[in-house]
Amino acid sequence: MEILIPISILGGLGLVLGLIIGICNKFLYVEKNPYIDEVYKLLPQINCGLCGNPSCMAMAEAILEKDASVNNCRPCKPDKKDNIEKIVEKYKNDKK
Repeated sequence: MEILIPISILGGLGLVLGLIIGICNKFLYVEKNPYIDEVYKLLPQINCGLCGNPSCMAMAEAILEKDASVNNCRPCKPDKKDNIEKIVEKYKNDKK
């Protein structure tokens, strides 16, 4: 019988904290830019760092958000670079 009190307290505490986390997740959600994923899929995804960014995801963000050149990515193939440039143009047009 003595064990039921701590179990009830911890269970109630877990329930309350879970509800708080769920509510915070709903109100503090940050929408991700879908163009970053498109650019990332075209990059080689080897995280070599030759472009000066720590990862290919950071490079994709830099290409779209900071106007970094796709030519900084040396391992990327020319046809994929062309496709990335098209996505960047589309992103800039949609942003306006």
